[in-house]
Amino acid sequence: MDFFYDGQIRRYVTQFMRIFIGFKYQAGNGDQQTVPVMYGDLTRQVANIIRENSENKMPTVPRMACYITGLEMDQTRLTDPTFISKVNIRERAYTVNDAGERVYTSAPGKSVTVERLMPTPFKLSMKADIWTSNTDQKLQLLEQILVLFNPALEIQTTDNYLDWTSLSVVYLTGTSFSSRSIPAGVESDIDICSLDFEIPVWISPPAKVKKLGIVRSIIANIFTEEGDVVNLSQLIYNQDSRNTVYVNARYPVLLFKANNGQDYDYELTILDQSAAIKSLGLAEKDYVNGKKLDWNGVLATLGNFTEGTSMVHFRQPNGNEISGTIAINPVDPFVLLVSVDPDTIPDNTVIQSSNRSSSSLTTVDAIIDPLRFNPITTFGGVDKIPVGQRYLLLETIGNEDNINGPEGWKGADGSTLTSYRLPAFSIVEWTGAKWEIIFDPAQVTDVTYITNLNTGIQYKWDGIQWLKSFEGEYAPGYWRFDPEGA
Repeated sequence: MDFFYDGQIRRYVTQFMRIFIGFKYQAGNGDQQTVPVMYGDLTRQVANIIRENSENKMPTVPRMACYITGLEMDQTRLTDPTFISKVNIRERAYTVNDAGERVYTSAPGKSVTVERLMPTPFKLSMKADIWTSNTDQKLQLLEQILVLFNPALEIQTTDNYLDWTSLSVVYLTGTSFSSRSIPAGVESDIDICSLDFEIPVWISPPAKVKKLGIVRSIIANIFTEEGDVVNLSQLIYNQDSRNTVYVNARYPVLLFKANNGQDYDYELTILDQSAAIKSLGLAEKDYVNGKKLDWNGVLATLGNFTEGTSMVHFRQPNGNEISGTIAINPVDPFVLLVSVDPDTIPDNTVIQSSNRSSSSLTTVDAIIDPLRFNPITTFGGVDKIPVGQRYLLLETIGNEDNINGPEGWKGADGSTLTSYRLPAFSIVEWTGAKWEIIFDPAQVTDVTYITNLNTGIQYKWDGIQWLKSFEGEYAPGYWRFDPEGA
């Protein structure tokens, strides 16, 4: 193993000595003096230095001295020595201002993986000697110190986030009230009170720091439908987007139609601001305007984006992508404007009418509740309803359970819906004589796309219900940004 030294034991000793810094004693005249702390026991050499090499000078008191009395392995805390803890860290980027000072930005900086090896446990024995000239000084200091250890005092050797051994505790294991013997001799030795302590410590080997790469996408699945492993070349060159899950967007977003009169403009908003802040490493100052995030700060952390060129992609259940260029709303920077490429939007399904071989269906004029909407009243008479008017119904009307349809849905000859019914989720069209079902949900199981001409929103029939074809919530992994616009 290469040479390394991190001063780990030294830090434990330093923190132990800091426990005793700042204690005071009060002299007989009422003055309070701070007691100095030094490292080392009162050996001949240390005592000679304190006396300044003079036999006529005594060490000043009171004083406290701390030193190591033992270091042994703690086998009760031994664990798997082969264990390696991996931590992924993303630092904050910084710039250097004109004054040469580092100023942190909201953008991510260096990303690394730290592999921490299992440290070795030890018991560190320490002693603190309290030198005093009289019993009153000793009692004053002891009363201030002993109350701290009930039963132990916690210390921290470093504020490094990655140091999993930084916290420890100090236990008071024994005391020796006086170093003087009884009966006292003729010499007036300095009275020393010794306190014994035990500290459970860890000695760690060097950690491995590796550069962390950013994964843009994961190509899966490595198995075929039969369970066989896919050929490696197929994995590399597989262009099937159904096998792609995007991992650079780890927070959900909501895509919905923009109300600006443009057919293919949509708005993108973040649904989980906390997840976005954590994923992007944004500063707290970027969490502005209540529950909204400024898209300027979001895009700044992801790369060099160019409005009108950079793109966003949304993965569909069938594997296709809805793509569009992005631009920050100049009026509201908390909304991202997406101009969807119409070529990526699914084509409307052409539905052939069984009664009119020359007609087809790709759109509806509106989506309505037939129990509340009256087409006769709306157009001013049954004879004024435009031929070919189409509606998607949200409720069933007709003769089921002997329920007559509303008056607004009767035929041109005054007939009601007693002889037929219009089921919910069906699409009906006015033939000039009556309402004809041209899309029966009970007969269609294939995915069907139609557009509501009233709102310009495309809807999809999934075999059970009508849903917006691609608008709505996109979970993490099902959408991604592309700064280059590829």
